[in-house]
Amino acid sequence: MLETFNYETDVFPVGEVYNVVALPNGADCLIEGKDMTLSTLYKDYPEWFNCDTEQLPIRVNLLDPLADLSVQLHPDDAYALQYDNSRGKPEAWVILDTPEDGKIEFGHHAKTKEEFANLAHNKEWGNLLKYLPAKKDYFIDIPAGTLHAIGRDVLTYNISRNADLTYRLFDYDRIEVKTGKKRELHIDKVVDNVLVPDTSKGFVWYDSYLKDGCEITDYWDEPGLYTLSRIKVQEQGYYEMNRFAFITVVEGKGEISGTRIKKGETILVPEGLGELKITGNIDAFIASYKNEKKEVE
Repeated sequence: MLETFNYETDVFPVGEVYNVVALPNGADCLIEGKDMTLSTLYKDYPEWFNCDTEQLPIRVNLLDPLADLSVQLHPDDAYALQYDNSRGKPEAWVILDTPEDGKIEFGHHAKTKEEFANLAHNKEWGNLLKYLPAKKDYFIDIPAGTLHAIGRDVLTYNISRNADLTYRLFDYDRIEVKTGKKRELHIDKVVDNVLVPDTSKGFVWYDSYLKDGCEITDYWDEPGLYTLSRIKVQEQGYYEMNRFAFITVVEGKGEISGTRIKKGETILVPEGLGELKITGNIDAFIASYKNEKKEVE
């Protein structure tokens, strides 16, 4: 992860980078050039975002696990609020790179809640958990209640709601070095929230299109959740922005409307900036959010 994106840190090892996160009193990005965190920026400059949410609505991570991540899920908003005073965390990934044997855990084989609970409590993971081969440049949607885990060395771009509530089902019986104990599991909460039967679609391919010098792939556009596109530019292109956005470059370098940016970096494009001029050789993700439409009374 550090070498791939040229990150510098005293922390080692690193398998995940928070490119965009704004949780007050928790994970909260520092803003370069300003003596404040992203959550404070969101509060102090609401016109830069024009959002209908009290906190920044979206979060972006890059992940390159050194070992298989724990099998987990995220609850929906109602359950998260009732039991943990939090929000749910639907998310999605795009696979940036994977070894030949790269895999993810996604979904399960149980036909009923009772079967799921029995297999989980009896630790029959081979009969319960479903694994898929990772597919480079494919998209995968992970609604609340979906079991999932990124496998070792599978590099992903991750977008989600700006929340941090996870229920772990299985952690490969690993022992934490610092504590000498296994990490806490939340099997009963997983059973409460898991989607049964499993109707997950797995990986989906989205075709790109050319516009104004840009190769664009649109993955998701759901008001109240998030909007995600990928843009590739060689030499020069123009991209129209209708909302604020966080742009994360995953390959190359160049300039976006005069701001230099290179692989691994993320910039905020404030609301109302309009058309972006992009120069250089850039492969980037554009994460944004549209307000939920209000019903007319």
